[in-house]
Amino acid sequence: MYSFEGEFRRRPQQNLSGASKKQERNELLQRAQNERHKREELRKRYSSTILIQAFVRGYLTRQHYKKIQRAEFDQTVQHNSSVGQTPDGQTLALLIQKLLFFYSEEEDASRLVWISQLLLKQHEHIMVAAERPRDVWTWRLCRLLHMNVAHMAAATQQASNRESLAISLRTIEVFTSWEISQRILGESKANAYLTHLFTYLVNRGYFEQVRCLIDNKIPPLLEASPRPPTQLAACLFDMVTRPLQLVTTSQSNSSEFSGLILHALCRHILAPPLTEPVKLFIIPALAELAYFPFRELLEALKLNAHSVPASTWLLFAVLSLEWRHFDGLLLIYLQILASLTVNISRVYSVSNGGALHNSHEASGDDSDSEMDHEDSNVLEQCVEMLNELSRVQTLLLAVDLSEDPQVLQALCQVCHNLLVAHKFAIHKYKLLYMLAFKPTFLRHLWTAILSVCQTSLFGSATPLLHVISRGIAMSHEDSDRIVPLLAVFCSLFGLLIATLHDSEFYADDNPAGAFLTTMPFSVPELVPLSLTLKEVCLGLVELAFPDSRPSVRDDCRSAVRGREQHSAASNQETQMWAHLFKVTVGLVRQLHARDIRRPFCPEGHWISKQVMLPLDKPSDFTLRRHRLRNYRPFQGLRAFTREELEEGPPLSTKEVRTMTILRELPFLVAFQERVLVFQSLVLKDKMEHQGEHSHFLQGPSIQLAVRRNYLYEDAFDKLSPENEPELRLRMRVQLVNAAGMDEAGVDGGGVFREFLSELLKTAFDPNRGFFRLTKDNQLYPNPNVHLLVDDFPRHYYFIGRILGKALYENLLVEIPLAEFFLSKLVSRYSDVDVHHLASLDPIMYRNLLSLKSYEGDVADLGLDFTVLNDELGERRVDELKSGGSNIPVTASNRIEYIHLMADYKLNKQIRAQCSAFKQGLANVVPLEWLQMFNNKEFQVLISGAQIPVDVEDLKQHTNYTGGYASDHPTIRLFWKVVENFTDVQRSQLLKFVTSCSRPPLLGFKELDPPFCIQHAGSVDRLPTASTCMNLLKLPEFGEEVVLRDKLLYAIQAGAGFELS
Repeated sequence: MYSFEGEFRRRPQQNLSGASKKQERNELLQRAQNERHKREELRKRYSSTILIQAFVRGYLTRQHYKKIQRAEFDQTVQHNSSVGQTPDGQTLALLIQKLLFFYSEEEDASRLVWISQLLLKQHEHIMVAAERPRDVWTWRLCRLLHMNVAHMAAATQQASNRESLAISLRTIEVFTSWEISQRILGESKANAYLTHLFTYLVNRGYFEQVRCLIDNKIPPLLEASPRPPTQLAACLFDMVTRPLQLVTTSQSNSSEFSGLILHALCRHILAPPLTEPVKLFIIPALAELAYFPFRELLEALKLNAHSVPASTWLLFAVLSLEWRHFDGLLLIYLQILASLTVNISRVYSVSNGGALHNSHEASGDDSDSEMDHEDSNVLEQCVEMLNELSRVQTLLLAVDLSEDPQVLQALCQVCHNLLVAHKFAIHKYKLLYMLAFKPTFLRHLWTAILSVCQTSLFGSATPLLHVISRGIAMSHEDSDRIVPLLAVFCSLFGLLIATLHDSEFYADDNPAGAFLTTMPFSVPELVPLSLTLKEVCLGLVELAFPDSRPSVRDDCRSAVRGREQHSAASNQETQMWAHLFKVTVGLVRQLHARDIRRPFCPEGHWISKQVMLPLDKPSDFTLRRHRLRNYRPFQGLRAFTREELEEGPPLSTKEVRTMTILRELPFLVAFQERVLVFQSLVLKDKMEHQGEHSHFLQGPSIQLAVRRNYLYEDAFDKLSPENEPELRLRMRVQLVNAAGMDEAGVDGGGVFREFLSELLKTAFDPNRGFFRLTKDNQLYPNPNVHLLVDDFPRHYYFIGRILGKALYENLLVEIPLAEFFLSKLVSRYSDVDVHHLASLDPIMYRNLLSLKSYEGDVADLGLDFTVLNDELGERRVDELKSGGSNIPVTASNRIEYIHLMADYKLNKQIRAQCSAFKQGLANVVPLEWLQMFNNKEFQVLISGAQIPVDVEDLKQHTNYTGGYASDHPTIRLFWKVVENFTDVQRSQLLKFVTSCSRPPLLGFKELDPPFCIQHAGSVDRLPTASTCMNLLKLPEFGEEVVLRDKLLYAIQAGAGFELS
C-alpha cells in the first residue's frame, strides 16, 4: 500500500519469530491422507467393538435362556416322573420345543434319548401330525431324527453306552419305515412323508453320518459276503437302503429326489476310500438287492460328474453293482465307465513310478504311499472284474446290437483310458483283445474316424483327421472326439495284423469280398488308409514340436494356477497325445513292413515331400539320442544345463522335427537322401577322429601289421577292444607275405581297403564256422558255434566292429546276409517275429502255416513243445517251454507252439551271437544311424545296389594315368567294348577292379579312390587290377577283338591277389 505521508519507498518489515519450515505439497497431501486413514481405522475399530459386544451379549443371553429352558425341561421331566404320568401331546410339544432350542450334543444326549422314547410311544400320533409338509410337527420330527443320527455318529467316537445308541437307532427305524408309514398314513401320504423326511436328512449329511457308523460299528470281515455279520450291521445296512427303496417306488417319480439320494450315496459311501465294512459287506449286499436303482445311479453320476470324485473306489463300486444286461443303459454305462477309468492312468503312474512325475512328487509321506498301495489293490480288483469273460461278452454283444454312434464314442473312450494307463493294456484286458479280432468293429471304427468333422464359422465341415495332418492345434472338445477313436483303432488294428501271416493279410485264400473273415480291409483299401495315417503322423510331429513357443513359461503358469492342478492336466494331455503318436507310428511301421515283404502300395507311396533334410549343412546335423532328450514331444523345451549348451546351440524346430522323423519314420524320406544323411554323419564323425591336429601334423592312428595267410587271427588279436578301443581312427596296414617279409609299398589307403575287404570275406566264410548259409545262400550266425569256439561272443563282437568299420569307411563288400538277421541289426528290438522265419527256413515256415490252418485233429500229428537239434552229428531235444515234452500240441495251443518254435529258431538259438555282433557294430557306427534303414536297405548299404552298371556314369568319373587320356585310341576301344558288354560282364569287370560287383550307392562319383585306368606296357600281357586302389592296368591294345577277348578272359578268370 502507498503511504500518504510523502514516503514513496517501502520499508522492510522485520519478523523476530524465527525462520519457519516450508512444507512441500506432496508432504502435505501425504499427511492429510494418513490422518484420514487413522480416522477411518478408528471408525472401523469402533464398529467392530460394537459388533463384538452385540455378539457376546447375544451369546451370553442365549446361553442364559438355554439354561433356563434346560432347567424348566428337567423340572417338567421330574414332575411327570414323580407322579408317574406320561406327558400328553401338548406337554410333549413343549418339551420338544425346549430341547430343540437348547440342545447340545455334549450336555443333552440323555435328554434326547428320553424324548426319543416318548416319540416311540406316540409314533402313530406324531406321524399323522407330521405328514403335512408345512406343519410344525414335520419340522420338529426332521430335526429330532437328524439329531439322533448325529448323536449315533458322535457316540461311535466316544465310550457311549449301547442303550442310547439302540434308542436312537430304533427311533430312526420306526419313523423312516415304509411299512409303518404306509399302514398309518396310506401309500400316497407315506411316500410324500418319507420323501420330505429323507430330503431333509440327506441334505444335512445323513449318508456321511451313516458311513461313520458303518466304519466304526461293523466288526472286521474275512471275505466279501452280502450277509450281515451282526444285527447292528443289518440295521445300519437298512439305514442305507431305505432311501434307495424310496427311489424305486412307483409314486416317487421325482428325478430331483433320486438324484439327491444317489449323489449323496456316491459322494459319502461309494466314492471315498473303501473301508473293509463297505467293501466286504455294504457293496456286496447292495449288489444283491433286487430293487437297487442302478439306472438312476448312472444318471446321477452323469449329472453330478463334477461334484463326485472319479475315484478308483467308485469304479470298483459301479462294477460291483453292475447289471448283467444293458437294456437302454449301454450308452450311459459306457459314458460312466469312460469318466471313471480316467483315474486308472494316475494310479498306474504313481504305482509304477511313472516318468511324468517329478521326484519330489513321487516321494510322499507314509500315508500317501499307503493310500497309493490301497488304490493299486482296488485297481487290480477292477481289472479282474473288467476281464470277466461273461461281462466282456455281454458288453460286446450289446455293442454289436447297437447302432448309436455315441455308443462307439463312449466305448472307445473306455478302451483309450485302459490303453493309456498300462503299457501292455492290449494284452492285459480281454475287452481290448477281443475287440481287436472283430473286423466289422474295426471297419465301422475307421468309418467313424473319417466322419468326425470340425465345423467352421462359415458352416463348412473339415474332417479332424485333416486338421491333425496339417499340424493344427485343436480344442479339448475336438481332441476328445477324435483322439480316443484314432488311438484305439491304431492299437487294435496293429495287434490284429501282427497276428496275421501274409496269406491272411493279403486274403490269398479268400475269394473277392471275403476279407472280412480275418481282415477288416481289402488290399486296395489299405492304400488310402496307409496314406492317411502317414499324413497324420507328420501332423503329429508338427504338433509335438510346434513352431511358436508359449507366451507364458510353464513355471509361471504353474505358480498362478497351482502346481498340482497344472501338472495333472498337462501330464494327462501330454500322455494322451504321446500315446496317440506312439500307436499311430507303430501301425504305419507295420503296414510299411508288410509292403516291404510284399508290395501292395504304388511306387513312391511312402515318400513325403514335406520332409526337407538339411543336406546343405551336413555338419550341423546329428542323430544322437542325447541331443533329443531336451526336446520333449508335446511338452515343450526344458531348461538346458551348462554341459548341454557346450555341445552346441539349441536345435531349431525344423531340425528337431527332421530328427524325429528320421528316428521314428525314416521311410518317409527317399533312400538316396538317407544315404546322404548317413554319409554326412560319418563325415562329421571322421573329422573328430581322423582330422589333422595342425597343418602338418597328423592325428592318432592305428598301426597294424598282419600276415596275409593269417589275416583273421592276427586282426582278431591286434584289433581287440583291449588293444584298440577306438576303431574309428585312421588305420594303416602293413601286410606280411608267406615268407615273413613285409610286402612292398606304403599304405596310402589302398592296402587298408584290401585288408578290410579280405578280412570280412574271411570272417563271414561259412567254412570258418561263425556263419551258416540258408537255403537261399544267405548268411546268419551259426547256432552251434559254441561247439567250435568257447569265447564266441568276443569273435562276433570283433566281426561286428569290422563290418562297422567298413560302413564307416564307405567300403562296399559283397556279404549276403539273411533278411531276418539284418532285421535284428537295424530294429530297435533284437527279437523278430514268425513272419521272418521264411528267410531262415522257408520249409519250416510253410509247415507252421499249414499247421495253423490244419482242419483235422492236431493231436493226431503227435507234436509236443520240443525241438530236435542236430549238433555236429549229435541230436539233442530242447523244450520250447517248461515241461514242453509232456505238453501235446492241440488245436487250442497250436498258435502258441508256432510262435514258440519261430522264436526258438529266430531268436533264442542265436541271441548271444546277435547281441555281441550288434554291440560290436554299435561300437563303430551308432545304431541310431543304421536304424534309418530297413533290412533290405541295410544290405544295400553294405554291398551296394543290385542295379546295372551305368557305363556313362563310370566313364565320366574315371581317371587315367601312365600316358592314357580320355581320347587315347585304346581308351576309346575300351569304352566301346564295355558298352557292348552284358550286365553280367559289366558287373564282372567292376568286381575285377574294385572287388565289388555292385556300383556305389550314389553313383561312381562316390567311389573312393576313383576308378582309374593305367597303361600296362606290352600287349602280350593280360589286363590286371589293383583292387585296393580301384586301378585297372590295361595294355595298349590296338584291336577291338583282342582287347575284348583278353579283357573277358581276365575278368572271368577269378584271379586273386598279386597277379599284377
